[in-house]
Amino acid sequence: MTSLQDIIDPILQNKDIIAKQQNIGVLRVTGLDSRKFLQGQITCDINKLSHDHGLYGAICSIKGRIISSFYLVQESDDILMLMSKDLIEKTLLHLRKYAVFFKAELVDNQDTFVIHTRIISQRLEAVSKTLPEHFITIHNNETITLTLCQDPIEIQWLVTTLENTTVEEKNEKLAALAILAARPLITLEQSETILPQWLNMQSTGGISFTKGCYTGQEIVARMQYRGKSKKQLILVTWQGHSDTTLDITDGQGKTIGQVFAVANIEETYFAQIILNIEPNEMDKILLGNQEVTLLPLPYPLDIKK
Repeated sequence: MTSLQDIIDPILQNKDIIAKQQNIGVLRVTGLDSRKFLQGQITCDINKLSHDHGLYGAICSIKGRIISSFYLVQESDDILMLMSKDLIEKTLLHLRKYAVFFKAELVDNQDTFVIHTRIISQRLEAVSKTLPEHFITIHNNETITLTLCQDPIEIQWLVTTLENTTVEEKNEKLAALAILAARPLITLEQSETILPQWLNMQSTGGISFTKGCYTGQEIVARMQYRGKSKKQLILVTWQGHSDTTLDITDGQGKTIGQVFAVANIEETYFAQIILNIEPNEMDKILLGNQEVTLLPLPYPLDIKK
């Protein structure tokens, strides 16, 4: 397997990166019952959310499919849900059906906050390969910093108000490397088509199997413990443009997956792929006639928790 560092280092060239996230919006949850309300709707354990620790999770349908995935951040007594902008309205409509039974309010804050990706080129000497259920958040000078990934590079999100002009973009074309965090947020087009385990959420703190009931919990738990699906998220890379709408196939032409998300820096492409089989069961990974290279994930995959 190709080393991520061998690919990343020549691209970064010791450059730090800050780029505005045009497609990420913020949904605020406020009120005395905000935590109690969310606990019955999200896959992660809200009790592990704090001022210093954010969460990754999803809202599911009764069929266990992801309606929206998000990062959670605590701001004072409120909770900020960072998700794909095109899912804010759908998520609001879904959650409001349940929020009427609680002292909780949902507020569309798309026009209040701006999100930047920051990638730090300096390699850390020692990084734990075990991904915690939460990620570190730091509140400083009206900026909330979320550290999403530390290996093979440190990837952060900066959450600021629109009035805050202290964050300046630099080397923004290199921000495509953020796809390597492999902790994705789905889009409206993908909503209700994907199970959480297909995005490795059982291995990235996105699902709690001990918190109790939430919408879709029975299906998600059954998938985990009965192991009926081999689908999982993998990372790949290749050189040159290819049609990413095509199926992923093996050396015999059998369909083994689909492209979930793709990013590129000039001629170097990176993609997250939902694979239908175990990686050790395939001889090649092909996108059309283009053979792609499997990359290591920044976290170990846990079969069951």
